[in-house]
Amino acid sequence: MQTKWQEIIAELKKAGWTQTAIGKECNVSQSAINQLKLGQTKEPAHSVGEKMIELLNATTEEG
Repeated sequence: MQTKWQEIIAELKKAGWTQTAIGKECNVSQSAINQLKLGQTKEPAHSVGEKMIELLNATTEEG
């Protein structure tokens, strides 16, 4: 199963996260998050992807 990083970023944005804030939480630049959003990077580093999923899960649990 392939993770749809663009959809995860879109969901985080709907929940009020900016690309800069996502990047800060994941220890990467806003540019790295934007490249994922645009499909220029297909897969993030494992630790980054794991953290983005954690953020999404925490966001959806709160809402």
